[in-house]
Amino acid sequence: MMKTPKNLLTRLAALVSVALVVLLFAGCERERQQRRVPPLPDPAAVVPDLRGMTPDEAAVLLARHMLRLGKTTTTEDARWADVGRPGLIVAQSETPGARVPRRSAVEVTVYGPATLEHADIPDVQGMTYAEAAAALEAAGFLLGEVTWRHVTQQQLYGIVYTQTPKPATRAKRWSKVDLGLYGPAVEGLVHVPRLTGLAASEVPVILAKHGLAQGKVTYKSAPCASLVGTVSAQSPAIGVKVKPGTKVHITVYRR
Repeated sequence: MMKTPKNLLTRLAALVSVALVVLLFAGCERERQQRRVPPLPDPAAVVPDLRGMTPDEAAVLLARHMLRLGKTTTTEDARWADVGRPGLIVAQSETPGARVPRRSAVEVTVYGPATLEHADIPDVQGMTYAEAAAALEAAGFLLGEVTWRHVTQQQLYGIVYTQTPKPATRAKRWSKVDLGLYGPAVEGLVHVPRLTGLAASEVPVILAKHGLAQGKVTYKSAPCASLVGTVSAQSPAIGVKVKPGTKVHITVYRR
């Protein structure tokens, strides 16, 4: 019997090994093609505590945690009054410390009582013009138009008998309230026009049209930026009858 050379056996063993590796690789590849592996979920992010922050501050902090700010809701619920100051976050949709997928949105609730934007109009009926003006300003409102009802009882002169809107009406702060005053009927005089709420630059022109002149100008700090440059008060008051050429003094809001 003829013996197989040693080098031939070595070559056959090598070929068999290569064939086995090829078959094994092909089988693994087919298995990978047949089985779809689902993508790995995003790594979890830890939700920070946003309470006591403004929404802008919360958005920055959330970004650092790979999260984002969701819907912002304002609540007027008085139960939050002891939790945080107006304009700050008092609640959030995700519990602080919770682990959520990255890029998740966290919704927040901000405490904003109605008094920030709206208020109840005070009752100034029965007050003098000066008292009514002070009461309205203290409540966050401006004087509007003044109309007169002429009466013979001198003790009623300058007293507010009506106002629009009515007392206790909820209105936007720094809106105007029109007043009706009792006053005498005097001939040969002119009515002082309404200057409050107008731009100070308009005053000289308006007074000139009524035969009046601008008097002293004083200034006071504005309660909000939108009122800067507008007239906050005037003397004589709106609707008062004066002699032509009378000087009307004004107070203007400034920063």
